[in-house]
Order: sequence, then structure tokens, then C-alpha cells
Amino acid sequence: MARAKIKRGSTTVDMTAMCDVAFLLLTFFILAAKFKPSSAIEVTTPSSVSNKHAPQKDYFNVTINKNNQVFIDMDDGMKEDVLDELAKERNLTFSPADIKAFKQATFVGVPLSQLNQFTRLDADQLKKITLPGVPYDSTNNELQAWITAAVNANLGKKTNFLIKGDDAAKYPTFSAVIDAFKKNDIYKYNLITNAEDVPPGTELYKKNMEGKMSGGTK
Repeated sequence: MARAKIKRGSTTVDMTAMCDVAFLLLTFFILAAKFKPSSAIEVTTPSSVSNKHAPQKDYFNVTINKNNQVFIDMDDGMKEDVLDELAKERNLTFSPADIKAFKQATFVGVPLSQLNQFTRLDADQLKKITLPGVPYDSTNNELQAWITAAVNANLGKKTNFLIKGDDAAKYPTFSAVIDAFKKNDIYKYNLITNAEDVPPGTELYKKNMEGKMSGGTK
């Protein structure tokens, strides 16, 4: 007796609904994502094998580019207080519009006499001009004044002081920056470098491996 043939059903799955959900999720993440803006200060930092990351909160950063110009940036939450302290120290007056523009600026790269005009420049305008940097010489050490303002603005709180220097910058500039910190009784700061993997076989590599093994056996 012949077997009855069973009609096979279609194995096709309608993916229309799944595709709709996937595109909706993709659209949501694109709109919600916050992309990091490109830096207006080009700096090639030296390499190191440190695995520590620079603090992203309550920080005050001094950047030195390859032309030995100095720039500063800081945590957004500190900006208004720092500007207020700077105004007191230097006998300056900033309007509400000046304060708003300063809070929106990503960094400072000019003397105080040009600050209000500088903070009103957009990203495209910044790329078209050559910035003089913050003065740090002995006759007009505005960098020291900025650091003093940061210290006074954050009294009672921990301020993370950072130095980010280009590999091609000259030592006298680094020395002047460190002196500006010393004159504010600041002797502890973080150096921002380009982190690399620890070379295998070195003492630091062996120490890290021992730490991982001991941590895994607990």
C-alpha cells in the first residue's frame, strides 16, 4: 500500500515586523546618541603603559600644544564659579551674556583681554584663526590666575588638576606650567598620555598578571 503524501507547509517567515522594529531601534539610538566633538586643539601626547584614566569630573586641565601655547578647559559645573573668582581677583566685570558664552565654550585659548570675543566664536571660526594661548610668562602669568580661581571656586572639594602636553612641546613650557601650579601650592596633578599595553615579559607585566591570577583564585 502506497504511503499518503503529506503536503509540506511553507517555511517562509515574514520578517516585515522584525525589520520595522530594528529600524525603529536604530533611529532611536542615532537620535539619542551624543557624539564627542572634534578637538580644536591638536595634541599628540606621549605614550605610557599606565592603565589609569583621566578624571572626567571636577577637573581643571592645562593643555600644551606643539607650538608651546597653553590652553585651559574645565568641568562644565565649575565654569561659572571659576569665572566669578577670576573677576574678583582681576577686578573684571562679566555680563550675563559673557557668562553664558563662557559656559558654552569648550576651552580658553586667549588672554583675558580677548576672552569675551573668543567665547562667542563658533567651531568653524575657531579653525580659521591662530590662537595665541593663555599667557604664562613671568610678566603676565594669567595661567596662574586661572589656577588660583579654580582653587578658590572649588574650596572644600577635590579638584582634579590635569596636564596634557604635546610630545613636541619644549621643556621650558612644561616647567612654566608646573611653576604656575606650585605657586598655588598644588603639587599633585595627573599627566594625560596615550595609553599602551604593558610589554610582555617586563616586571610591570608580571606584576599585573600576578594580580589577575590572585584575584581569580579568591
